[in-house]
Amino acid sequence: MLLAPNVLAFQVQHGSLTVTYLDPRDRQQLGAVFKAWDAAARDLRALGLPPPAKVRIEAAGNAADFQARTGEPVHIAASTQGAVIRTQRLSALTARGLLPTTIRHEAFHTAQPAGIPRWLAEGLARTFSGEGKADPRTPTGLEGVADARLDAKLLERDPAQLNAAYREATVRAAKLVRARGWKGALKW
Repeated sequence: MLLAPNVLAFQVQHGSLTVTYLDPRDRQQLGAVFKAWDAAARDLRALGLPPPAKVRIEAAGNAADFQARTGEPVHIAASTQGAVIRTQRLSALTARGLLPTTIRHEAFHTAQPAGIPRWLAEGLARTFSGEGKADPRTPTGLEGVADARLDAKLLERDPAQLNAAYREATVRAAKLVRARGWKGALKW
């Protein structure tokens, strides 16, 4: 974790999960983080996707800190690289009602097979986390877009198009899961 010289970070260990946070208010969210993580790890193992032996969650001190450490826009909740999950403040995610689904979503990314297309990774992560259940059942406007173009739209991070791209990825991934089951969808 990149920290300014005088910044105090707090760290808590929960089994194979380490959570580091900067804002003392985030301590109140640790129980919800551990509960979501434990359920996600159990569900991932049931799918044949055990999470890495050691995973680290690094909660930013604020949105600007998150953007500086990840290169992601401030409207993104979290970003995962390998076994390191970087999130917005845990308290901010809780206030927006996103903490459990964000932890589940990012847990999926720590265990996903290497090399699957971005649209599939995001769609499966949103399906796994339950985020897709809240999506409107209206057209996304991206139904005719090729998978490779959907990948590009997800990488562009354009706030005007990103929600539609995530929704479309979720629709496609959920359709694969219904047709092939999780194991078949993961072999895409």
